[in-house]
Amino acid sequence: MSKVAVITGSNGGIGSALVRTYLDDRYFVIGLDRSPFEHPLRESHTVIDVDLLLFSKDPLYRELVLKEIVGSFPEVITKLVIINNAAEQILKPVPEIEWQDWETSFGVNTAAPFFLVQGLIQQLKVSRGHVINISSIHAKLTKPNFVCYASSKSALEALTRSLAIELSPMGISVNAVAPAAILTGMLKAGFKREPEKLSELESYHPSKSIGMPEDISVFIKNLTEQEGGFLTGSLLEFNGGIAGCLYDPR
Repeated sequence: MSKVAVITGSNGGIGSALVRTYLDDRYFVIGLDRSPFEHPLRESHTVIDVDLLLFSKDPLYRELVLKEIVGSFPEVITKLVIINNAAEQILKPVPEIEWQDWETSFGVNTAAPFFLVQGLIQQLKVSRGHVINISSIHAKLTKPNFVCYASSKSALEALTRSLAIELSPMGISVNAVAPAAILTGMLKAGFKREPEKLSELESYHPSKSIGMPEDISVFIKNLTEQEGGFLTGSLLEFNGGIAGCLYDPR
């Protein structure tokens, strides 16, 4: 087993779909999450309990986590994929936002992805690896109460472009994927009291559907199969066409 995928937020809706997609293609998968899988899904699946906010702030804790990740690697890596999927979504109106909300949002959503890539840069370089940062439609098109989340995802997209400029000459591809609504457990829980609103959300998308975790995981997997390094510094949208819609008074 010489292909390796490191996936943050690996126990969430998109994260767990990514884990299964890469395992199915015979990758060795290292999942990072505050609430990791109770048991690895296969022998080629390792789970590590990680607090990404602490990872972003504390150099000593970061060093320990990186050491555990590297210690889980096979002896020889022919390909390394890092998928920064974990995110904190703090929803508050402007008057209620505090410093801790900013620290958490940018620590988990922006700084942690940077430090994970920085810490594994040598392995990425040797294997001509891939980095995928999971952004959000909120980076460009947002709504009330999403100030911290939208800002941190916009910063993640800027980070993607900047990393690509410095790392692409080393043979490392760095790209971002910005999904709209994906049918995860978290999304369904948000509509538990008003299930009809979920159908309404579907209707807003020109595709008349909400994205499925399995579909976006396959999409991301295909991106990391690109060879040659020319696909880098790009933002790819996965949004059912909703980013092209204009809603205004009739």
